[in-house]
Amino acid sequence: MISRTLPVLALMLALLPGAAAAQAAAPTATQSDRYETGKRAGPFVATDKSLTELAGDGYEIRGNLGTALVLQKGASIYSCQVPPDPETLDFKPYFVCSELQEEPRDATAAAKPARTPQTRN
Repeated sequence: MISRTLPVLALMLALLPGAAAAQAAAPTATQSDRYETGKRAGPFVATDKSLTELAGDGYEIRGNLGTALVLQKGASIYSCQVPPDPETLDFKPYFVCSELQEEPRDATAAAKPARTPQTRN
């Protein structure tokens, strides 16, 4: 049994650096892309506004949504959070604020009537 395991283990160790290099070279969407102005993350769209600007405009912190602060002024809602810095495994020294811009549900789903369960009488 050990005589079979050692060659397989040696092969896996030999292929590991190549697999790691291929993974590093593959283009992937980075986590920081979602913090660029105009990018959508769920119902929120990243803006170029800062937390300081929003607070100066009269927005108040109403709570948090995960790691983000939720700011509100009337019906306008923003979510502000510190983006991660993957190069230093730390955080950026600023907040990225995203505006709530909810999209309507799919028009075809809204057009279909709700199905009611049938009952026996």
